[in-house]
Amino acid sequence: MEKSFSKKFTPIEFLKFVSPAIISMVFISLYTIIDGIFVSTLVGSDALASINVSFPIINIFCGFGIMMSTGGAAIISIKMGENNYDEANNSFSFILLFSIITGILFMIISMFFVEDMCIALGATDRLLPYCVTYAKISILSAPFLITKLLFEYFTRTDGNSNFSLFLSIIGGVTNIFLDYVFIKIFNIGILGAGLATLLGIIISSIIGLMYFLSNKSTLKIVVPKIDFKLVLDAMINGSSEMVTELSTGFTTFLFNIVALRFAKEDGIAALTIILYAHFLMTSIYLGFSAGVAPLISYNFGANNYDKLKETFKYSLKFIAITSILVFIFSLIFTPFIVGVFVKPSDDVFYLALEGLKIFSITFLFVGINIFASGFFTAFHNGKVSAVISFSRAFLFVLIGIYFLPNLLKLNGLWLTVPFAELMTIFISILYIKKYKYKYNY
Repeated sequence: MEKSFSKKFTPIEFLKFVSPAIISMVFISLYTIIDGIFVSTLVGSDALASINVSFPIINIFCGFGIMMSTGGAAIISIKMGENNYDEANNSFSFILLFSIITGILFMIISMFFVEDMCIALGATDRLLPYCVTYAKISILSAPFLITKLLFEYFTRTDGNSNFSLFLSIIGGVTNIFLDYVFIKIFNIGILGAGLATLLGIIISSIIGLMYFLSNKSTLKIVVPKIDFKLVLDAMINGSSEMVTELSTGFTTFLFNIVALRFAKEDGIAALTIILYAHFLMTSIYLGFSAGVAPLISYNFGANNYDKLKETFKYSLKFIAITSILVFIFSLIFTPFIVGVFVKPSDDVFYLALEGLKIFSITFLFVGINIFASGFFTAFHNGKVSAVISFSRAFLFVLIGIYFLPNLLKLNGLWLTVPFAELMTIFISILYIKKYKYKYNY
């Protein structure tokens, strides 16, 4: 692992190193989208809209899992870079144990308030039955989802990005296959979509556990020493990711209200399609940041500053090129993306089509912001990372959604996220310049 993390890369070798994490995240987004396609085409646009209404509940579990994964992985990678493997194993094991117990508590408590949460999140009488069904299954998945996220991140920390990709693929293929079985063959609708997702997550979690119990891993599951300071440290360091997920949940709730105000349930369905497209495109940068993070943390712990400079240089080039390509792709293929979910004869089609064309401006700016946030998390600087995440996912979204829809109606809603990402770029660049000499990148 030391050799693969510290050796000098050519641009092609750098892409090979980060590509499993990118493919993994894109694959996760694809099978989430395929979930939506099955639901929208075989159950209906109301069921699709109800999934979006329940997203803030899922964001809480997902946010906690990503917070512990990214925050903990940076700490563990730095310890591995310092050649302190006993502490790395203890940290890994305690973070895993604490996260699983927390996930179980999340699941138990949330199950008592499912219907109330769906109503509070804006489910109309038409959407409520779908929303409650999907939310219940999502809540059951909480401890498994958190475990799956930890294993995917920590296998990359362990230097095995390909196995992390395998975990994503096996879970995704299971999900897609069971979507077809449960929705198409057994005709159990949105319940089938939820069950397919749950079983895919469980299978990935089990295989991840088997990896860390095997002789293949460098990191080992041990009987851990209780260390709540470590947990707090991981939470603070990974807080930007939790901020992003919680903010995304809250802003999705606000978006749903605005969409409902201007276009009723069809507006929420159109918004759901646009957010699926957003998830797919941004998954490239989320995957890239996750893939490059162990490289940054390990070499920072090892004081290998030449490698940090190389990684930073390649990262900026990757983001600049892909931002332009993703923007062009999204504009050209907008009709196809929307058409996968709804037919042109459906009113939702034209709402989503116009919305996605405007929303696509986001993809010019989002890459640098996601990278900057993950970059500082990898340096164990959770505070700066959280400021960037809070700005892009909450502060500027809140400002945008307050002013833009009032000025431009539904088009103002589609412009809110591009506005937020554009404003955040200035903060990201400011911090990147400010800490350049402190971290020697």
